[in-house]
Amino acid sequence: MSKELKALGIGYLMWGFSIGLYTTQWPIFLQYRLGGPDKVGLANALINAAAVISYFVGAWLGNHFSKKPLFIISWGGSAIAPILWVLGRSNLTVYVGCILFGFISSFASPLINSYFLEELGDEFMKGSMYTASTYSVGMMVGPFIGGVLKDVGGYTLLMHATAICFAFSAIPLLFLKKDKPTKKSLALPRGTPKYYRSLMWAAFMSFALMITVPYAPLYAKETYNLSGTLLGVLGSVSAIGAVLLTYLGISVSNRRRVITISVWCAILGTALLLGNEWFLWLAFFFRGAFMNAYSLITSGVSHNIPPDYSYISFALLTAVIAAFNSLASAVGGYIYSSNKIVLFVLSAMMIWLGLQFYNKLTRSN
Repeated sequence: MSKELKALGIGYLMWGFSIGLYTTQWPIFLQYRLGGPDKVGLANALINAAAVISYFVGAWLGNHFSKKPLFIISWGGSAIAPILWVLGRSNLTVYVGCILFGFISSFASPLINSYFLEELGDEFMKGSMYTASTYSVGMMVGPFIGGVLKDVGGYTLLMHATAICFAFSAIPLLFLKKDKPTKKSLALPRGTPKYYRSLMWAAFMSFALMITVPYAPLYAKETYNLSGTLLGVLGSVSAIGAVLLTYLGISVSNRRRVITISVWCAILGTALLLGNEWFLWLAFFFRGAFMNAYSLITSGVSHNIPPDYSYISFALLTAVIAAFNSLASAVGGYIYSSNKIVLFVLSAMMIWLGLQFYNKLTRSN
C-alpha cells in the first residue's frame, strides 16, 4: 500500500470521525434550528445541489493545480460550515453553511476517484473500500462522542468540536507527495454506452438509498424517544456494520458479490426499522451498508470509465449521485411528513429493483 493511500486513509478516518460527531444529531439539530421535516430535506438538498456544481469545478481544477493543496483545502475548509450552522442567527445562515459545506467538501471527489483509477486500475474497489473502511472506523467512534457532547454542552459545543476536527483532518494530507497538474479531457466521453447505462443505474440506486438516510435517526428519536447519547450509539453500531461489510468486500474482491451483499444489508436495515425497539439495533447495524453506498456505487461504474476522461467522467458520476441524493432528501421529507411507514417500504422496494438493474447491466457487459 502506497504512502499516499495510507495518508488518504488516515485523512478519511479523521474525516469520518468529524462527520460522525454530528451526523446522527443532524436531522434533530435541523428541526431544532429550522422546524419541520420539509426544511430538513431542503437543507440536505442544498448540500447536495452545491456538491453537483463543485464536482465539475474540481475536474477543471485538476487540470490546472496540484491535487495535494486541493485535497487539503477540501478537508480543512469544511470547518467553516459547522460554525455557521451553530452561530448563525437566522435560517439563511444555516442554509448558507449547507451550501458552503456541499461545495468545499466535495470538489476534490472526482480527483480522488481518478487517483484510484490511475494507481489501482482493476483494484479500484479495494482502494475505494479501504478509504471507506477508515472513514467508517472514524464513524464508529464519532457518533457516540458527538451524542455525549450534545448532552453535555448542547449543539454549540458539538458544532465547535466538529469544526476543530474537520480542520485537523487535513493534517495527514500534508504527507502526500508533491504532484503536478494532470491534464485530462473535459469533454463528455463518446462511444461509451456502457458508461451512460451505468450512470442511469447510479442515479436510480442513489435515490433508492438516500431517501431514508436523513430520516432513520429522526424516526428512531420520535418513535422511541431516544437521548442524544443513544442516537450516537446507534450511529456507532452502523459504523461497525459498515467496517465489517468493507473488510468483507476487500477480502472477497468480487464487485458483483459485494454489491449484492451490500444491497441486501440495506434492505434489511430499512425493513427492520419498522419492527420494535430491539430490531432497531439490528436495523442500524445493517444500515452500515448506507455508509458505503457512495463507494459501492462508484465502484459499480468505475470499470466503464475511460481513463483519459476520468476527471469529467467521475465528476458527472458524482454529480448524478449528488443530484439524486438531493432529490431523494426533498422527496423523502415530503413522504415522511405524510406517512413514515410508506417511506421505508418504498425505499426497500426500490433498493431491490436497483439490484435487479445492476445484475442486468453486468450480464450485458
